[in-house]
Amino acid sequence: VLVLHSGGGVMTAEAISHNAARIAVSGPAAGAMAGAFFARQCGFDNAISLDMGGTSADISLMYGGEVRVANEWSVEFGYPIMFPSIEIVTIGAGGGSVAWIDAGGSLRNGPQSMGADPGPAAYQRGGEEATNTDANLVLGRLNPAGLLGGAMPLDRDAAERAVTNRVAAPLGYDTVRAADAIIQVANANMADAVRLISIRRGYDPRDFCLVAFGGAGSVHAAHLARELDIPAVVIPPYPGITSALGCLLLDVRHDLFRTYLTTADRASSAALEAEFARLEGEARDRLAIEGIEGDRVQLRRLMDMRYVGQWRSLTVPVSTPLEENLDASLERFHAEHEREYAFSDRDQTVEIYGVRVIGLGLVDKPEFPKLDTKTGLDTARTGERPVYFSESGGFLDAAIFDRLALPAGAAFDGPAIVEQMDSTIVVPPGWQAEVDDYGNIVLRLRA
Repeated sequence: VLVLHSGGGVMTAEAISHNAARIAVSGPAAGAMAGAFFARQCGFDNAISLDMGGTSADISLMYGGEVRVANEWSVEFGYPIMFPSIEIVTIGAGGGSVAWIDAGGSLRNGPQSMGADPGPAAYQRGGEEATNTDANLVLGRLNPAGLLGGAMPLDRDAAERAVTNRVAAPLGYDTVRAADAIIQVANANMADAVRLISIRRGYDPRDFCLVAFGGAGSVHAAHLARELDIPAVVIPPYPGITSALGCLLLDVRHDLFRTYLTTADRASSAALEAEFARLEGEARDRLAIEGIEGDRVQLRRLMDMRYVGQWRSLTVPVSTPLEENLDASLERFHAEHEREYAFSDRDQTVEIYGVRVIGLGLVDKPEFPKLDTKTGLDTARTGERPVYFSESGGFLDAAIFDRLALPAGAAFDGPAIVEQMDSTIVVPPGWQAEVDDYGNIVLRLRA
């Protein structure tokens, strides 16, 4: 039995029993790692992952093929956890998030959520608040016949009443304009969260793709990407279970750290090498107890560095042999400091704060089948319906496609809606969708 932990890996149940804090916030970490996997599968080394479900949206970032990690973080009321964790920004934005009018008369969205029960008004379970799901149904983006392949019916009239009573009437809008405003506020909230993990960290969203999953992620993804000037969107084959699938893509992982204080100009390569060797030996021992040895063991070295006088450090990779690559690690620190904080000072003394070793025990991964390329696009088209797009000023007839029937290599332009059991993909006008060999759908904004 392997247990997921927040560092983007798994441990045996026995190991977790000695490191219980590692499983805090571990669920979103699986989504972050899955998003990174599907981005790489589509040829992207830089990706922002959006896991949008019923109550929240979890956002993470991969740069240069590596998912961003936080070494210090906290839970609940600021209780610190010092184990490395995938860095995730979470906001209250999901299909069940409630639209409401504040005391100043402004439209808000979330963080309150109707959850699954009673859920959105359209679920016919007693909910009366206007949610993102209700707004998307009013705009024609969700199938009025229902979700889950029609197994979960939706009540469009109930959705319209909720949007009208809770938003349109107080603002003096018509129902469609109110529904569009609800979605625009939700997208703006998520765009702000993306900026927190990208621009605030020194990354330009234009250099990334957006990987969208969760039941609601692919409904909002293209409009969110356009807001941030992100040029491409990746939708994995099964968005609703992508986070769960991430658990099958992870290796056994142990993160070991030891404080080691010295300045870089006085650092002894031999002493540092001895510290790394001790941590590597401990990592090998832990993996051996879990039955992982030989070529299934991978070890990575990192070092925490900071300018003298600072308390916040940055972690940079360390290559071997250490003696020949210490200057390269120092240069990586300066470059990373420039990106993160918009300045660096190569004349300033750098302090080494600690050494880290990541011990990976490689496990077998699932193989993903390739799609059939024999069928034509016409067999996947099931009809069309009017869908509202504010960028076009009204409703447009959008082609409806059954995702499971789309062959590899299929390409089509928006406006279009792609439906499957666990999610819906909105392809706005001005975007093109293409299906790759593994069933990922990549959306690109046309020039």
